[in-house]
Amino acid sequence: MDTNRPSGVWLGPLLMCAASLFFSCLDTGTKYLTAGYPVNQIVWVRYMAQALAVFLIFQPRMGRGLFHAHRYGIQLFRGLCLCCGSVMVINGLARLPLAETTAIVFMAPVIMTLLSGLVLKEKARRLDWVAVACGFAGVLIIARPGGGLLTWAILFPIGSAICNACYQLVTRASRSSEHPATSNLYTGLIGALVLAPWGAADWAPMAWADLLLVIGLGTVAALGHLIMTHALLHAPATTLGPYGYTQIFWATLLGWLAFSNAPDVMTWVGMLIIAAGGLLLSSGPLLRRGVAAWSRHVHRGP
Repeated sequence: MDTNRPSGVWLGPLLMCAASLFFSCLDTGTKYLTAGYPVNQIVWVRYMAQALAVFLIFQPRMGRGLFHAHRYGIQLFRGLCLCCGSVMVINGLARLPLAETTAIVFMAPVIMTLLSGLVLKEKARRLDWVAVACGFAGVLIIARPGGGLLTWAILFPIGSAICNACYQLVTRASRSSEHPATSNLYTGLIGALVLAPWGAADWAPMAWADLLLVIGLGTVAALGHLIMTHALLHAPATTLGPYGYTQIFWATLLGWLAFSNAPDVMTWVGMLIIAAGGLLLSSGPLLRRGVAAWSRHVHRGP
């Protein structure tokens, strides 16, 4: 990680914002395709395209090393978590507005904090519990009675958030040192293999333009993950965390442009509360260091 060069100050956040835009474009294109094709078919082709894109980009430079993983079991579990999360979020996108679905999926860091205490026995701080409460309160506001989202379909983005939290949890627990391209490749391969029976069974003939679009979405997914990986080379995760929440802004903008979906005032409140919870988790270490530095300055005196 290079944070000493001047470019490291702004390049990491800029790349994280770009990755968030890529992921929002991915969700927008996927939501468009769900209007005419089965969900399993879309996810299957997207994962195949993602694996192919990673292979074509990195195999010439890495050779067989691209397929070498230190812990294949961890790669399998990660791939299954992301595959299940993708299927759930796309089912959610097919039934719910883009911005609201994205905001609920961003409960993943909050859920991971909750699971860390239960699974890894990590001690949660008071600020962490405040963030957990913000996440659940935000979802309750978005899914409030009379808000139009209090249906069984809201379980899809919530389930996707849980899957993403499990993915992040096992990554933290394993502390694996896999090459990002290798992990990205196995994510695509595992998703394509797992979904092959359902994707083939649900296959519906696709127009060439739509087929090219879904292949392009797989490439966008691969590039988004790679851009995010490079962002982490220029800035720590605690610094980049708040910038990841720009995806909610991009999702709101693209949802309005592509589908004329604009969140109401109360939905905006719920989305902002979820983002605030995530920002507390991301900024907590920075706040604690700032408070400690201020305390040292006060005790030392002028």
